[in-house]
This record gives sequence, structure tokens and C-alpha cells, in this order.
Amino acid sequence: MDVDDSAFVTLERRRKVLVIASGAMREALTEQLRAEGFEVRDSDDALGVVELARQWKPDLVLVEEHLPTRTGRQVVLSLRASGDTFKQPVAGVLTDLSVPNVLRWLRVGATDIWRFPFTRDVPTRTRALIDECDRSQVQLGFMRVRMLAWAGRAKLTGTVTTYPGTPFEGRACFREGELQRAQFGAQSGERALDQLLELEDGAVLWEESPVTESTAQAVQATGYRPRVLLVEDDPSLSRLLTRQLGLAGYVVEAAFDGQAGLQLASQRPWDIVVADLDLPRLDGWGLLRALRADVTLREIAVMILSAHDETVETLKAARSGARAYLKKSGRAMQLRDALALLAAPRMGVWNELAARREVAVDLRSVGAFWLLRGLAELDCQGRLELEDALGRYELKVSQGQLAGVAAQVGSFRSQGREALEALLISRGVGRFIFEPVELPKTARWLYEVLDESSEVLRKAEAVKLHDAATHPYRLSLNEELAGLFARVATVSELKVLDAVRGAPDSLELLAKSTGLPLGEVEPALAELVRRGVLVTEG
Repeated sequence: MDVDDSAFVTLERRRKVLVIASGAMREALTEQLRAEGFEVRDSDDALGVVELARQWKPDLVLVEEHLPTRTGRQVVLSLRASGDTFKQPVAGVLTDLSVPNVLRWLRVGATDIWRFPFTRDVPTRTRALIDECDRSQVQLGFMRVRMLAWAGRAKLTGTVTTYPGTPFEGRACFREGELQRAQFGAQSGERALDQLLELEDGAVLWEESPVTESTAQAVQATGYRPRVLLVEDDPSLSRLLTRQLGLAGYVVEAAFDGQAGLQLASQRPWDIVVADLDLPRLDGWGLLRALRADVTLREIAVMILSAHDETVETLKAARSGARAYLKKSGRAMQLRDALALLAAPRMGVWNELAARREVAVDLRSVGAFWLLRGLAELDCQGRLELEDALGRYELKVSQGQLAGVAAQVGSFRSQGREALEALLISRGVGRFIFEPVELPKTARWLYEVLDESSEVLRKAEAVKLHDAATHPYRLSLNEELAGLFARVATVSELKVLDAVRGAPDSLELLAKSTGLPLGEVEPALAELVRRGVLVTEG
């Protein structure tokens, strides 16, 4: 007997959507969703989101990128940090849907990413995402799971490259939303994808085509000889590597323990430090931490040499601030190839400056102190333009002298010494343009100014970081800079930003409130203090 399906009526619960947005985006979301029968609550109060979500229990939370009091990424992170709201799927609604920005959102726990203005039907997309999360619980998965799910919905085709042009380069190739290939160090497939997605503090390149070969390339030397400090306690291996690297065109000096290596690193300029892990007096990890903590030495590229398991240590080295990890094999070719990649950014910029050609620069890969000393050494004349999340910077130089420098950090504009110090601690990306520059009568030698600035910054940082570590309850936020910095901050930095609002009595309590180990909290805190996002009162 035929059954009339129309005789049965299924009463589906009205789906609840919480919209955290303002302005045109808030209106568009609430209007479309309510018109299609969704139960909607909307707010632009980013600080009250967790409590509202806990009480109302929405099926989906939609979060705008830029909110009046916090960034959308901070909202997502707070929802994921609460046990009561952890399971609720969250979609970020962004105007910048670039793959690097999408990765930032997925790292804080976003389930999906939408574009505004909308290019797809919002109610249909909302139902599909809620159903998917009910069925597969994708919102509870690791970042790789959410990344693969997002790639599938977006029909992603192209290649994500992390740390491009370095020995740590990792690649993930997608075609029509399916992962075709992933490689990071010795790892491949989904394990490689897990590891390369964890590296959030380096450059990310997106190409809209599958790239299967490495983009890393060495730069041919045209007069610049990179300086390498080799820290290795095995005398025979040290002599062998020193000779081989010297024949390859490097200027090499050796130290035989970590403490001697650190002392030598602070006495002369270096491009690369190659350090064994198992060193006497100060091991390789300790040497790396000390280099990363110094205002000028942090610019040096560090390569870790070790007999330990490459699979285990590569990711740890990258997350600790090293630029390369190489297992000891006795094969000099591997070391020379890795060093060539580490030296390439500086050599490339040097070659262009020496040829008097406009050149793109990224301070994260070449270093501000090195770049300015290079401009002085090569007698460059022109203008350096840089920009990062916090502001813009401009410096003019001629005949080895500083003609002028200005910085716009947030709404604060400065010139002279203060502007130079802001540039030196920035993550600026931009270009140097050769053009005529008129020197003022008060112009000073750039070398001299840099030496003074490095000492001022080193002493100021030491005081600020000591105060921050011993009295974290005195820390307060520069809300303007915090809002700007939070758009590109790492997950650790975001967690520290939020935890500081609770005025913890000690560094240990600060770490406990973030849920991070002390070793991750300290560098995040240092960067926030260094950039003026956190300031110490009293």
C-alpha cells in the first residue's frame, strides 16, 4: 500500500544563530537569517560573547573580523577556551579571505570562513554548516581536520607554502578541495600538514596552482661573503666544517662551547650561527634562546646541528626560532645547501643594493640592523619604506649618513630617535628606492646612530621585560595597538593579551591562565612588551 508522505509532518527545531558583528555586516546577517526562520541574537559586545553563548547555546556563532573592543580572532579563541562553548561551531566573516588570513582564523579554532560582502546564500550555507557539524563534529577536530573541511567547502586549488625559500619550507598542494600532496622536512601527507600548520610565526605564500617542487633557491654571490659562526665541541668536525665552508665562500669562525659562542656572537656581526645541540656550558637550545632574546642578535639566522631524530626535533627547532635543523650525517653538501638558503635573503638584497636597483625588503628575513648597516656600507642614497600591522616607517639615507626617519605607529607619529627605534623593532615589509636625498646639517653617521640605538633598546628591553616578568599585574594594554597587533598575532600572543586583563600576580599564574607552558608565554610576552602593546605602570 502506498503511503502519502504529506500525512506526516516533521517539526524541526528552529536553529539558533548568534551574530557577533556591527554595522552593515550585522544587518545583512540578521535580516537574511530571520527571513528564513532562524532564531537570531545579535550583538557587537565582544567581551560578553562567552556568557551569552553559554546561556543561549546557539547552533552556530558568526563572528566579524573587526569589532569595537576586541578582534574576532580573540572572540573565537575565548569561545574555544571555555568548556561550555567549546563545542559550538564558529564561522569567521571576513573581508580579507586570503589563505594566510584564513589560516590565522583556523588556528584560533574557527570552523569555517565566510566572505563579506556575501557571494553565497547565507541561510543555505548556515543550514549546511550546522548539519555538517551535527553529523561529523568537525568543529572539535584538530586544525588539520578543520583546514581540510574548509578546503573542501571552498574547492581550494593551489599551494600553501610556509617558510618559503628556507630549509624549513613546507608545502601543501590542493586540487578542487582535495589534499594532493604535503611535505615538511622528512614528513609527508597529513602528518606533514599537521606540522606545517603549527608554524604560525613565519611567512606564508599562496599560489593558485599546484606547486610540487621547492621554491627555495640559493643566490649567486657577487661580492658579499656571509659570515658564519660555527659552535661545535668536536674539534675534528669543527676543523673539517670550517675548511669546507671556507672553500664554499663563507667567512667562518669557530667556538667550542655554547657560552663562548654567545660571547663571540655579540662581539662581531654574523649572518648565520650553526650550533650543535649537545654543547658544554650552554647547550644549543640555551644558545638559541639567548640569541632570540637580544635586540640585535635575534636577527642572526640559526641552524641547529644534531645527532637526534630529525622527525622529532625539526618542528621544535622551528617553533623555538631556528631557521634550519640538520641531522649530522657527515655529508658537507647538505650543510652547504642549507646555508646557501639561509644566506639567500641577505645576499639577494645586497646584490640589488650594490647594483643600485630598487629592492623589496622584509625585515623578518634580513633584519633591520643588518639592512641599515648595509645601506651605510654601500653608500646608498634613497628612501626606505616599510609597513607592518602596527604602522608605517620611512627612513632616508645618503653617503652613509641618516638624513631623516619618521614612524606612524597607530595614531602616534614620531621622528628622529624614537622613530628609528620603532623601525628597528618592527616586522616591516617594503622597499628601498634609490633617489636624490638632501642631507640636513644635523645629519649623523648611520653606523654611529645604530650603535647608540642598539644599546638604548637593549637596556630598555631588559628593564621592561624584567618588570613584566616579575610584576605582570602592573601590565596594561595600549588598546589601540592591541587591536592592530591582534589581527596578526600568534595564538600564544593572543592568549597572553587576554590573560593580562586578569592582572595575574606572577608569571606562573599568567602562564596557568593561558594554558600554555612557560617557555611559550615568555617569548610572547616579550614581543608584546617590545612592541608597546603591553606597558608597565608604576
